[in-house]
Amino acid sequence: MPERKLELIFKNQLGRTNKIVLDNPRGDLTEAEVRDAMQTIIDKNVFRTSSGEFVDIDSALIVTTDTEVLIS
Repeated sequence: MPERKLELIFKNQLGRTNKIVLDNPRGDLTEAEVRDAMQTIIDKNVFRTSSGEFVDIDSALIVTTDTEVLIS
C-alpha cells in the first residue's frame, strides 16, 4: 500500500533549508492551504534551528512511496 508524506521545506536565517515531514496528509490539500500553514509557522516562529529561525518558504512536496516486502 502506498505511503504518503507531506514535506514542508523552509529557508532559515543562514539561507539553509530545513524540512518538516508529516505522515498521511489529506488527499485534498491545496497549494493555498499549505502555503498559509507554512507562513503561519514562519510568522509565529514555531521552530528554531541551529541555523536560526525559519524566514521563508522554499517548497512543499507530497511524496508517495510504495514498499514491497520480500521477506517477512
